[in-house]
Amino acid sequence: MSASAKPAPRGGFFLQVVPALLYTFAIFYGGVTQPPSVGAPALFQQDKLLHAIAFGFMQLVMLRAVRYEGQKLGFRAQNLLAFGLACAIGGLLELVQLTTSYRSAELLDFVADAFGAGIVAAVLDWRAKKRQETCAPPAEPEG
Repeated sequence: MSASAKPAPRGGFFLQVVPALLYTFAIFYGGVTQPPSVGAPALFQQDKLLHAIAFGFMQLVMLRAVRYEGQKLGFRAQNLLAFGLACAIGGLLELVQLTTSYRSAELLDFVADAFGAGIVAAVLDWRAKKRQETCAPPAEPEG
């Protein structure tokens, strides 16, 4: 193993990739099943907040899977790929909801999905950059 090679994430496929697959399945199951009839209508803001939270978490589990499968990529590329996958899943879910009579596909749901994943991706990227800055060796003085 060369000094520049990154160590493989611990846990293997089952602990790194399977959670992303299960979470995606759960999101789709919840997104296409008929919702229970509730007495009070859900608030618009509450629905969008739940979308953002769900896809913020989606960003985390997708990043774990991408880091396992795409070990040769840098962190920023892995984070961006995970963000793209989370957005694609959100868009696909909205398209699937078009085929149901009891769910509605909304552009704002997709925007909330992308916003939640994007916020988490941005925070992770910022933390990685900060960590890299603190771990970098001091610059040698010119002279």
